[in-house]
Amino acid sequence: MKIYLDFDGTVVEHYFPEIGTENPHAIKVIARLQAAGHEIVLNTYRADIDVQHVHEALEFIHSFEEIQQPIEKFLPQKLDPRSFDMELAKESNQLYIDDIASGIPMRRNIDLEHGMMVDWLELEKKLEEVGILESTESNNNKNI
Repeated sequence: MKIYLDFDGTVVEHYFPEIGTENPHAIKVIARLQAAGHEIVLNTYRADIDVQHVHEALEFIHSFEEIQQPIEKFLPQKLDPRSFDMELAKESNQLYIDDIASGIPMRRNIDLEHGMMVDWLELEKKLEEVGILESTESNNNKNI
């Protein structure tokens, strides 16, 4: 599946042009998506402003040891994300993980007093429910 991944408000809190606080669990799920063979494409408004901002976002993501494969693809201009609809994602073989995708699970920011960002714990459960990621319970049972 091709997964279009936003950065600000998704992987980190909005704090542009700086890099915001890491969104808990984001890197773990991104690494799981890569390990499952999904193609990750960075789809961020940072690209609309300056490619250097995209490279800063990629450097941040790649700084985590969980990320075994660098994300090499990014869009030169952000595509508006589709609604978060798992059935449509499976039919089209495309998923948008983006804080502005209507219907995506959201949580409050950590450091900033206002605003929301993607809830990766809830997102991971939904990805497992529809088979985009293998259930962690299945993995635990294999290890017994």
